[in-house]
Parts: sequence; C-alpha cells; structure tokens
Amino acid sequence: MKNTIKLTALALFSISSLMVNAQTRDNAGLQGDAGAVSGFFETVNPVNYPVGASSWWHLLDVRHSNNNNNYAMQFAGGFFDQELYFRKTNGSPSQQWSRVLMETNGSAYLGTGAPVNHDGWEKFFGVKANAHAKVTVETNNVISGIWSHNLGYYGAPAGGITGTYSNHPFSIITGAATRLTISNNGNVGIGTTSPAEKLAVNGNIRAKEIKVEATNWPDYVFEKKYQIASLGELEKYIKTNKHLPEMPSATEVESNGVELGDLVKKLLKNQEELTLHLIAQQKTIKALEEKIISQQSLKTKSKRR
Repeated sequence: MKNTIKLTALALFSISSLMVNAQTRDNAGLQGDAGAVSGFFETVNPVNYPVGASSWWHLLDVRHSNNNNNYAMQFAGGFFDQELYFRKTNGSPSQQWSRVLMETNGSAYLGTGAPVNHDGWEKFFGVKANAHAKVTVETNNVISGIWSHNLGYYGAPAGGITGTYSNHPFSIITGAATRLTISNNGNVGIGTTSPAEKLAVNGNIRAKEIKVEATNWPDYVFEKKYQIASLGELEKYIKTNKHLPEMPSATEVESNGVELGDLVKKLLKNQEELTLHLIAQQKTIKALEEKIISQQSLKTKSKRR
C-alpha cells in the first residue's frame, strides 16, 4: 500500500512539474527534432488536434527520449468543455485521437453530445448520434446488439432495433431461464427454443379476440351447382372413417395439431351442408304434412256424403 501511494505521488508530481509553466504550441504533431519537447502546452490555432478543434486548447505531451522520432503519449482538451482526448502518436503527426470516457454525476456517454438521462437514474450510460447509433456485444462467432436508426435498417422501420447481427437466434430470459426465442429463420418460440412455426407457444394462450385470415370461404356450398353428398353417403363415410369428411382424425390431431383457419373453414362447410339437409328435410316434412291434411280433408268430405 505504501509503495502504491509513493508511486502515485511520484506520478502526480511528475505531471504537475510539466504543467508548472505552460508553453504555447499550435502543432500537436511536431517531431522532436522540429522542436517538440515533453510538457504542458496551450494553443489558440490547434493543428493535429482532435477533429473539430478550434480556439483555445490544452495539450499534455510526454515524448520519447529520442528526438529523431515522433513517439509520444498525449492528452488534449478544449478550454470550454469537460471533454478529454488521448492518443499515442506512433510515428504519425496526424494519428487519430480517442475521446476518453468519463463519468459525470453518475452518467457516462459516447457520441455526438451527451444523451439525456430522462428519468434521472442513479447510473446512466448513453450512446448518441445524429442519425443512427449502435451498441454491440461480440464473441468469436456471435454478434448481438441494440440499434437506434432514424431511417430504419435490416428491413425494420425507423426506431429501436435489438437482436443478433450474426446468423444466430435471439432469446429473452427472466430468472436465468429462457422465456422467448426468435430463431435465425424468424420463427418465434414462447416456452420453446426450437419453434417450427412463425409462432410456437408451449403453454396456454388467453386473448380477448383472435382474428384468422382465410381464403376460399365455403359460401360456395350455397351455389346451385354445388353437389352435396346425401345423408346416406355421409352415414357410410362416418361408419368407415369415424370422423366427418375432410376433417382430421383424432390420431392426426394428436400428432400434428390443427390449423385453426383451415379447421374453421371445414367446420363451417360441414355446418352449411347440414343446414341444406335440414332445409331439404323441412320441405319434405311440410309436403307430407300438407298431403296428410289433404287426405284427412277428403276423408271428412267423403263421410259427410
């Protein structure tokens, strides 16, 4: 601990000794044999400073002992803000600068200006850009991230985007357990990590309304040219197959489930056909009733004679 304190104090003393007498220097890229020395400098016409630098800037320059090269460790910052930049010149006077990430009142950020800590969180990290910004987390194979894009990207509309950039599934977990998975082919699974359909749910679904889009709705059953099977043919089919025509068997349903839209169409078709049978039977019953009434009327008239 004492050694650490001594080293820290020595480092602070060394830096402060460089900063005692600030010198004027416009070009942060000067080489040693052109007059560059270690020290603390100020400038009003910055050259080889961070992009956009103008007016008054600070420069802390720690140089290599050999004046014939351009190897230095440098810190720079404008007079009128709290931003700090760092670079190692690595032999190039125009070597790119990196902005130092700093925390202020619990907030840290990257980008073009400070994002707003809208809800006043105790700790806040933000990334801000003019039109699009991205944060990624990567391994050797998987790339996932969060994006904000004013114009939309990857086929998504303008707004927030999250998921994987590499060809891998994306999962949401709670309580250290996977709850929702989007496979790399776009299928979504809730309660399953290997969905075989666009939406696969391993559990119950509760909704106020479910809307199923369908084509070829069976109103054609009521067309005059439609040929309806007789009740005798229907009876024969049921005795043989143990289910209604075109409907899946119990074994098929247990193995493969049912497609809701297709099932509704088939059920409606059967209902419409049965309705036609009922109408036909009602006509037959009415005709028989009229015939019986007519015969009874004739008998009554015959007795009166």
